[in-house]
Amino acid sequence: MHLQSLVVSLLLATSAAAKGNQIESTKAVSESGQCKEMVKLNKLVELASNTTKLDAITKNNATKIAEIQAKASTASTTLKTLESNSALVSACAVINAQAAEKDQCQETFALQRFVKFAANSTAVATATQNNATKIANIQSEASKASTKLQTLTSNSTLQAACPAVMQKDECDMMKMLQKLVDVANNQTRLDMVAKGNTTKEAEVKAKAAKVQTKLTAMMSNATFMAACAVLEGKGTTAGNGISSTNTKSAASMLKDAGAVAIGLSTILVVMVGMFAL
Repeated sequence: MHLQSLVVSLLLATSAAAKGNQIESTKAVSESGQCKEMVKLNKLVELASNTTKLDAITKNNATKIAEIQAKASTASTTLKTLESNSALVSACAVINAQAAEKDQCQETFALQRFVKFAANSTAVATATQNNATKIANIQSEASKASTKLQTLTSNSTLQAACPAVMQKDECDMMKMLQKLVDVANNQTRLDMVAKGNTTKEAEVKAKAAKVQTKLTAMMSNATFMAACAVLEGKGTTAGNGISSTNTKSAASMLKDAGAVAIGLSTILVVMVGMFAL
């Protein structure tokens, strides 16, 4: 079976167990959420005012164009209300800058990995099953990736911030791997995933065993664990050193068989998996 569907099943089991806590912790829209909403609304307003993009997206469908413009009108009103809050606007300037920096760092990691992958003829041949068309497409994309990568790495301010972003990604990955192991070790959750299928249950346990090996290696690195503890805002970590985390992106992290990789950001694995198809 495809590993992605397996991981999605695991995450559903994890999500079901945590649902009660999520309901109890529901709160009002955060400042960060409002900033994201402002970005979304602004993009909609800009789209509606760009006839070229609007025509391309809707394929000149007058009905769809009218719908977008109507939504943009409503969005514009909401946006003006949010922008009238000077404190929020100031906070969003900082939040959006940090988000953009993180996105660019993760793009750098993904592009570096992809360029390295594309340069490995053996890996490319294996991923494409020696399909000449796919190999050519990968090489073409790698050329574009290299150009983009040069632009990103030439930004010294950005690259100075990227090690911290990578550290955070790796710590988050460790948490997600732990979630996978936890499901395999919890018979109730495992039963939810396997649904009586002993073969599927064996696959989950086998994958969890491999993941556990990776986790053990990560957790034996005192420097790495200390850095993760600092990111958690604690001097020490409780129990096995892993705190609870949102696992909604783990399906991408383990996209194909054998895709468990230490030291890669989640987005990086997604990129490699996507181009390798």
